[in-house]
Amino acid sequence: MKISVERYRATDSIRKSLKKKLVSSRSVIPVLVVGSLILLACLHVWQRVYVMQLVKEVSVLDKENRELHDIVKKANLEILELSSLSRIEKIAGDEFNMTGTSSENIYTLTFKESQPGPEGLHDVISSLQKVAEHLPTLSESNAETIDIFETDESNIK
Repeated sequence: MKISVERYRATDSIRKSLKKKLVSSRSVIPVLVVGSLILLACLHVWQRVYVMQLVKEVSVLDKENRELHDIVKKANLEILELSSLSRIEKIAGDEFNMTGTSSENIYTLTFKESQPGPEGLHDVISSLQKVAEHLPTLSESNAETIDIFETDESNIK
C-alpha cells in the first residue's frame, strides 16, 4: 500500500507543478487573449456573411412577391374583361342564337328577409314561387305557335 500512496503523491505533485508552471508562465495569458480575439473576429465575419445571405433571400422573396401581385392584378383584369356585358351578349347571340328581350318580358321578384314581416309571409312567398313555376314561358317554338294563332284569329274576325 505504501507504493500506491507514493505513486499518488508523485502524480499529484506532477499535476500541481504543471499547473504552477502554466499559471506562472508569461505566454499563457497572451495566447489566451489572442485566441479569444481570433475567435471573436471569426464570429464577427461569420455573422456578417450570414446577414448578407439573409438580405439576399429577403430581396429575392420581395421580388417574387411583387411578381405574384402583378399576376393577381392581371388575372383580375382578365376576369373583368371576360365578364363584361358586351362580350357576354355577343357570345350569347353568336354561339347560342339568343336575342335581347324587352323590359315587358322581364319580371323581378325581390324579398328582404332582414325586415320582420307578419306571420305566414313565408307561406305566401312559397305559394307565389309555385305559381311562378307554372307561368307560361316564351320560347322560340311557343312564339311561332302564338304567331300562327294570332294570324288565324285576325283572319277569322
